[in-house]
Amino acid sequence: MLNSEQLGNILGVTLPELSINDIHWRAQDSESDDLLFYKIGSDLKSENLFQERLKDTNYGWLIINRSIKPLPARTTIIPEEKWPDIQHRILNILYPLPSIKFAGLTGTNGKTTTTDLVLQLGHLTGKKGLSIGTLGVREYNKTILDFGLTSPGLIDLRKFLNNYGQDKDFCVMEASSHALIQDRLYGIDLDAAGWLSFSQDHLDFHQTMDAYYSAKALIFKKLKPHCHLFVPAEQHELFLKLQKTSLLTKEAPVIEGELPLFFSTVFNRNNLEVAQAIIHEMFGNQKATDYRKIIPPDGRFYIQPFKSNFIVVDFAHTPDALDNICQGIRTTFPGFKLKVLFGCGGDRDRTKRPVMGQVVDKWADEIYVTSDNPRSENPEQIISDIIVGLRDKKFQTITERPKAVKVAFSELKEKEVLLLAGKGHEDYILINGIKHPYSDIREVDEFIARNKE
Repeated sequence: MLNSEQLGNILGVTLPELSINDIHWRAQDSESDDLLFYKIGSDLKSENLFQERLKDTNYGWLIINRSIKPLPARTTIIPEEKWPDIQHRILNILYPLPSIKFAGLTGTNGKTTTTDLVLQLGHLTGKKGLSIGTLGVREYNKTILDFGLTSPGLIDLRKFLNNYGQDKDFCVMEASSHALIQDRLYGIDLDAAGWLSFSQDHLDFHQTMDAYYSAKALIFKKLKPHCHLFVPAEQHELFLKLQKTSLLTKEAPVIEGELPLFFSTVFNRNNLEVAQAIIHEMFGNQKATDYRKIIPPDGRFYIQPFKSNFIVVDFAHTPDALDNICQGIRTTFPGFKLKVLFGCGGDRDRTKRPVMGQVVDKWADEIYVTSDNPRSENPEQIISDIIVGLRDKKFQTITERPKAVKVAFSELKEKEVLLLAGKGHEDYILINGIKHPYSDIREVDEFIARNKE
């Protein structure tokens, strides 16, 4: 609980008598004894929406980022750039950080897989871990909570850590460029970090690759003194660039020897090497790990044999990720034809769509272009943007993804690999704000079950 004197000291104002039991950033979650932070956009529409929501909102005290008229009762105006520090000080009272080690992972691709690998490697060495990222809040082999984002906001993150981290030895978190530039990890110092890859993505938000790089490079400011950020040895050019940014950069040691099929691709081996380096950084050298005990993360190189074929589901949704997965399949399955089914998300960076088409055109023998999460965009327009990059290979455009997948299944011939890219673990297609139930993995499992010999 937070009393008015404590809160007043943090906000720098004198407050009337009140007791604060909780802190929220969503108006609908707030109760009459809670502190509510509400960001009002700069336009009149955002201001009107705030006033409308306030009619149905309870709060003990309200923090907003700019002045409006009329000013609501029990309100303090604080510039948004000061919110992380103020929230951190309040959260230290309401949701203290557990005394555990922290690791953060950034990179255009590989964050989710590597986060899960760190969690599993920790478990295999006798350490209890928590992971927070795209797959939700997880313990070893168990999802506790699915919050629907890559990186939660600071308030939610601190609640997750306080509620689920007390009996743990470590927590590993995905640190997206959005999370880093918005200071969602404020006040959390990292004992180890990883930067897995860097290629085009999120230019709808960052505008330029330099700005995107600078956002990710903020992870160095989160590292404790003398702790290190690891880069895959295969990413040597990235390593050299990061070393100029910070001498805390290290190449992850290469893991020699035979590994399970999941690690047959270069990028998944790289992810494992960074995960292993992070465990060593946090806990010192551990006993040899039996990598056969590792379970592939949901929707990351999920692979099922079917007669003389293989069907792969992967979350690859950027040009670099698609290039990696296609190249990995070509290397792993020489002598097989490669068919790729993919789309691009709506309301996101349009410039990467033809580039993704070019990547698939380079590797695939046959191509199915379909929907991913069109959101508010016309899916046929998204497909039109993609096929600009297709030049040489046979392709079909089928707007409805479930239909496209069924067509791809029906056209499988001997010794072919079919890659369903872009959805991975997701169990929906997002259209105009509505999540329609759908899963590539479920489609594969049901197809194989129906066609057992």
